[in-house]
Amino acid sequence: MFRGVIIFFFFFSFDNDQLNNNELVQAAFQDVLFQKLCTEGYCDINPLLGRPQYSKKDIHDRLKDEGSPLDNLFARKFAKDEWELAEVLLPILDDIKGKNPEIQKLSNYENFALVWYILQLYGTKVRKLEKIMMLYEKWRPDNKDVPRIEEKDGIVYDADNIDLRVISSISEYVKLLELIRNGTGQRFFRGHSMISYELLPSLFRKDTWLDNEKKMYMELMARCPQDFENLDTHIDKLAEMQHYGLPTRLLDITMNPLVALYFACETNSDYHGEVIMFEAEESKVKYAQSDKIAMLTSLPLFTKKDQILFYNAVKKGEEDPAHFAQIIEGLVYEVRMERPGFKSEIKPQDLSDVTICIPPKRNRRIDNQEGAFIVCGLIDNVYGEAKNNKVSELRLKSEGKTIICVINNKEEILRELDDMRINKAKVYPEIDDVADYIKSTI
Repeated sequence: MFRGVIIFFFFFSFDNDQLNNNELVQAAFQDVLFQKLCTEGYCDINPLLGRPQYSKKDIHDRLKDEGSPLDNLFARKFAKDEWELAEVLLPILDDIKGKNPEIQKLSNYENFALVWYILQLYGTKVRKLEKIMMLYEKWRPDNKDVPRIEEKDGIVYDADNIDLRVISSISEYVKLLELIRNGTGQRFFRGHSMISYELLPSLFRKDTWLDNEKKMYMELMARCPQDFENLDTHIDKLAEMQHYGLPTRLLDITMNPLVALYFACETNSDYHGEVIMFEAEESKVKYAQSDKIAMLTSLPLFTKKDQILFYNAVKKGEEDPAHFAQIIEGLVYEVRMERPGFKSEIKPQDLSDVTICIPPKRNRRIDNQEGAFIVCGLIDNVYGEAKNNKVSELRLKSEGKTIICVINNKEEILRELDDMRINKAKVYPEIDDVADYIKSTI
């Protein structure tokens, strides 16, 4: 059932079984739309509906520049019906699959281009929405009932579990903050300039980065020792690495909701932004001196193979505590190098947890941004088969629903924030960024 825009499935169908069952087509819709809708409960479909506006030529030129065989699809006229679409599209996809039988899906941009091209057949917003929801029902990756899906401002969402708020001004944002003021936990925030961004640390966004976590950590320490000589803990070292752009298992958050709003509006003005709101009980909030933080931030000192051994031991930890203790012996030793008084009483679930850390304000940026981190351990959706995002479990809920704060009208909000002295010079206090801000005001 689809509300907001009312959709009737009976007058329109996706009848071509060959196209319907093509694994690259299915993978494209999963990647662009359905994975986030399934795991997070919402998804921005505005880029597929015309916000921002993409031309066929723009997409064709980028595909051609990237050497994608899909550029042949965009070199011709749009199909008139599903049968012509299949006749044009399937030979291209079959050729791609024939050259690489092991391919499971196309690149992210190719997936977007493929979905965009298919949806051009359906003209209006209503018909595109109908198409998307019919395929979501057909291809839903589990056996659960399809949730009650609604659409608001180009965002489709699970209305039974999501409280979607579209914010267009600071006054609306403040009203939302007042509404959520009461709660038992501590509040934290994170701004995304595009809703499609994954709520994961940078390390987990690319397989080769996670595979080489230890190498990256050790290489940066070896090449720039002077930058780390006064840093004694792994959390301080990881924060420094994060500051300079190395992928880590830390996710930046802030205790200041206006700073998060700035990040949501800072770039990508043609797209919806988002402020992610977190609520954490006291037991989930730690300081840098915490044993648990020391344990989780010691994981980069181990190879991906070792981390997988730890993860498997965690899964069997309660059944076989002696085996678990034996497997993680090296991790205990590493933690004791930082904290000599550390006890070896590690709980298995602690290693697969996500924990908020309030770090020392060792640099002006963390101080000005009122920054903190979510430290991710051996989380199931990265190291195992789980689909649900472990970090999302910290999202703020109200009356049983997760609050999703969508940001619209970014340029006006940035002007309002500047009046409140929340601007580039505030959140990026380094001299080059302050100079850029001063130039922009002249």
